[in-house]
Amino acid sequence: MAQLRLLPMTDTEFTVFRAELITSYAAHHVEAGDWEPDEAEGRAAAEIDGLLPDGPGTAGMLVLVAENDSGERVGHVWIALGRSRPEHAWIFDTEVNSGHRGNGYGRALLQAGEDQAREHGSSTIGLHVFGANKVARNLYESSGYQTTSVVMRKTLR
Repeated sequence: MAQLRLLPMTDTEFTVFRAELITSYAAHHVEAGDWEPDEAEGRAAAEIDGLLPDGPGTAGMLVLVAENDSGERVGHVWIALGRSRPEHAWIFDTEVNSGHRGNGYGRALLQAGEDQAREHGSSTIGLHVFGANKVARNLYESSGYQTTSVVMRKTLR
């Protein structure tokens, strides 16, 4: 498995991360049928800003960039510590940069994030994945994540 080093995200990196996350999070909610396109980015920004009011320095949050052995930034992970229960961590976002996908970094990034959560006292970790994201779902399932809830919808016309 690829080896990654996790480092705190800088304020400059956070500005780019936030903008990209708003766009992708909004698009996922529109695709899932949760939000209307004209409201999606505003709702995404409000949620992200509410969770990260102090950017990467927000208490109880780990907002980290992943660096490979060559020193290249290959992705990021955002983990909340102790939000629902003191021993539980939650992965809000994890992503391998597009130019680095297919090199085993997804699994390595997930493992490195889990290690960080464990080092901060977490004994369990969870995440949400949109149903249409089959690649991510396969990664999580093959990494030992178990389905704890399923939300389903049917469009009535």
